[in-house]
Amino acid sequence: MLRHWSAVKSSGRPKVLCIEWFKPFFTAGHWVPQMVDIAGGFNCISKRGEHSRTLEFKEVVDADPDIIVFMPCGFDVTRALREFKYVESIDGWYDLRAVKNKKVYVVDANSYFSRPSHRLVRGIEILAKIIHPDAFNDIEVSEWEVRRVY
Repeated sequence: MLRHWSAVKSSGRPKVLCIEWFKPFFTAGHWVPQMVDIAGGFNCISKRGEHSRTLEFKEVVDADPDIIVFMPCGFDVTRALREFKYVESIDGWYDLRAVKNKKVYVVDANSYFSRPSHRLVRGIEILAKIIHPDAFNDIEVSEWEVRRVY
């Protein structure tokens, strides 16, 4: 990943919101903000080392992230997509920058984000591919690891 850093630095650090749960929304805390930082994004709500916490939709609107990554704790991509329908019914959802720009993703949280292990490295690669797809075009991800919702 270090060899890609100059391309990442020149393209900026988009605001990324990682959401760990849907009803109610929870921010992804613990190690996820650091993963976003390493992958070249700016984690726009939660901070390094903070616990996951409930998140009011107004906070999402105020942050207006460039990219939203849904990583429901313990869910794979297929299960996360089934649960995602709830989000689309929220008033104001379609006004968010990430939604308008088609930068909303679900990931396999169960395998790469929810548990501290060596698999977090793959999670960082997945985030790097989401955040800076051109800089990390040599990283392959499967539809079982990440799926663009919009």
